[in-house]
Amino acid sequence: MLTPYRVLDLTAGADMFCGYLLAHLGAEVISIRSPEEPSNRPVNPTLAGSHRSLWWEAYARGRTHVDLDVRRDWGAFHELVQGADFVVHGFTERVAAENGLAYEVLNDLNPSIIVVAITAFGGSGPKAEWPATDLTVWASSGAHILAGDADRAPVRTSVPQAFFHAGADAAGAALIALYERHRSGVGQHVDVSAQQSSAQAALSAILATPNGGGMTINRAAGGLAGLFPIRLTWPCKDGYVAITFLFGPAFTEPNKRLLNWLFEHGACTADDVELDWGLEIAAMNTEGKSPEPYFALCKKIEQFTMERTQSELFEEGLQRGIYIAPTFDVDGLMQEAHFKARNFWHSIEVSGQGALVPGAFAKFSDTPLKLPGAATTPVSPVQVKQRNSRQPTSESGQNTDAPLTGLKVLDFMWVIAGPFFTRVLADYGATVIKVESSTKLEPARGSPTFKNGEPGLESGIPFANFNAGKLGITVDPSNPAGREVILDLVRWADVVTESFSPKAMKAWNLDYKALREVNPDIIMVSSCLMGQTGPRAQVPGYGNMAAAITGFYDLTGWSDRSPAGPFLAYTDGVSPRFMLASLLAALDHRRRTGRGQHIDLSQAEAALHLLVPAILDYQLNDHLWHRDGNRDRDLCPHGVYPTRGADRWIAIACQSDRAWAAFQTVLGWVEDESLATVDARRSRQDELDRRIGEWTVTQDERSIEATLVDAGVAAHVVQNSPECWSDPQLTHRQHFVRADHTSLGELVVEGSRFKLSRTPADLHRAGPELGEHNVHVLETVLGYGPDQIADVFASMAME
Repeated sequence: MLTPYRVLDLTAGADMFCGYLLAHLGAEVISIRSPEEPSNRPVNPTLAGSHRSLWWEAYARGRTHVDLDVRRDWGAFHELVQGADFVVHGFTERVAAENGLAYEVLNDLNPSIIVVAITAFGGSGPKAEWPATDLTVWASSGAHILAGDADRAPVRTSVPQAFFHAGADAAGAALIALYERHRSGVGQHVDVSAQQSSAQAALSAILATPNGGGMTINRAAGGLAGLFPIRLTWPCKDGYVAITFLFGPAFTEPNKRLLNWLFEHGACTADDVELDWGLEIAAMNTEGKSPEPYFALCKKIEQFTMERTQSELFEEGLQRGIYIAPTFDVDGLMQEAHFKARNFWHSIEVSGQGALVPGAFAKFSDTPLKLPGAATTPVSPVQVKQRNSRQPTSESGQNTDAPLTGLKVLDFMWVIAGPFFTRVLADYGATVIKVESSTKLEPARGSPTFKNGEPGLESGIPFANFNAGKLGITVDPSNPAGREVILDLVRWADVVTESFSPKAMKAWNLDYKALREVNPDIIMVSSCLMGQTGPRAQVPGYGNMAAAITGFYDLTGWSDRSPAGPFLAYTDGVSPRFMLASLLAALDHRRRTGRGQHIDLSQAEAALHLLVPAILDYQLNDHLWHRDGNRDRDLCPHGVYPTRGADRWIAIACQSDRAWAAFQTVLGWVEDESLATVDARRSRQDELDRRIGEWTVTQDERSIEATLVDAGVAAHVVQNSPECWSDPQLTHRQHFVRADHTSLGELVVEGSRFKLSRTPADLHRAGPELGEHNVHVLETVLGYGPDQIADVFASMAME
């Protein structure tokens, strides 16, 4: 799809993920040696008996590697820039300028160039130059504090994640800029902050404080329902399972099905089944009712699961419509028949050994992805086919409209993942019409946190955030008049998006085949947990289940305890980036060919691309990764340590031997030559963690942070909602935006996670109330007259 475009990629760490995604979508990606060694470059694991990094083997595929020193051979580099469409690097504005990579310099060479910078905290601002690693970025984002056990430090996923989020955001942002370039003819600068990108994994929890809704302070291996811990994982005979035992209207029936199953086996009482646990939890929080019945019920569920295997629980749970999934490790997920049935795994060769890696992150009906092979050996610049210099395709280049202005989206996405995706389209100018039903409420409506802590259908902050900038309508697809409204909207739309289980749209006769008969050029994006086909296609539920199946739960927590995260529906925060890049690539293909298509994107399959090093390590080295707290395979010390006060923590990572020497000086320790190398320090991690914790626990977190950062050591306070709200870097980046809500007045939502220099996001309206724009859409978008509108409402179609 992106075959006409060339990417020059100067990244060398986990931020290579941007080029990795663009290469999968067909772009020609040329990797060029970075002029500075990145601090976020992981090496381990390596291939046994060699120095070949499996991180490199995982993400350097699908590109040409050019042996070019940018600082020494400006001529060759400038020639490549003149024929390129994108330059991707990992430098702040200051460092980019020092290395001749400032946007203004590259723009002078090629006015059409799109320059993408992926950094820890953004290109400028009070923290832009802070030393940083995946751990400290994750700590800053508001996501880290939400995973772990209440009596220990917050934990990250043992495969570092922060720069994957940033790299995936960068790919989508680059393609938004490309979409705009086709109108204006000129490029622009794209500035991606890994801190902001990682904050998406907090699933709006950081918005509690600015909206007066309190905060989640206790990790409790999943989060809180008010004052009480949410259980996400449960032990069974041969491991763990994830059960979505949550509270609210959307979960009442699944919870009852679960408890009926227990009751049939004598594992709970009839009263347990009949009780409305959502109301009970609310009463425990607001009326002081004893939580003991809830904790007793959790013990009953645990006893029930412990008597059964993963397979028994999963298979029968599916038959009963219960939201349950196995918590697989890497071996388990590779054995899962569903991925094999969808031909998901892709074979590559690494030093003569065969291995399977995640394949297509989306299935495109018209343009299947061409999957890259193993990483290639470097070539010289003269071996790269030269392209003609890119020239502006528009005389003025003065367009200031939002990049996606004119794009029309009919949005059936719901809950978290899909709405996150279509929210970005709205941020950048697309007209997005969100379709809901008043008879089957969107589960995110009325979900905490609430404006001023007051529960209500319209006061949930997550819904207002996920759906900011959209128009909202209610339509019943099973009503004949409602169906006609939907078909008229399909005729209007460029894109239709949906995130139901595969049978839903077909049951309404609104699947891709039916929509194409109405609008032959339509692009349809379908995203669900496991994809549109395969033996697990009908698995119901949410991103916590996909996170369990794909191994994220097994990889988050402490080695001596049960899985403890990541927070809630983790893949709901991951997959929207893949949806965005996939849609924009399909739109570019349609612009050139006139052909629409159907995109089948599985949350699970997309998310597995963030675990490739662990998947390769298992196959090539027979090493099975498991959760390991906050420890790292490359850096030491590397952990989260207590500071003065209750539940206060700081993340510290010595990103080099030089940083370790500086850290020793701050600690006042006598220099110890036996700890001079990272391997030596790793052999004494327990001792180091204990001694560091004894030092930090007596001190103020911000004082430690400032001292270490000044010394050149990566450190950051583990932030929750209050700290994020007052974070000067997030303020500088305008991460928090005040938006109008029809009945609640002004709310605070999250802004765009990346910045486009010439055509920034435009956000001023929070998510819509239920059916808020029914009349507006019928009248203004579809052009219905008063009589036709009256007939539609009389038919009860807008319900």
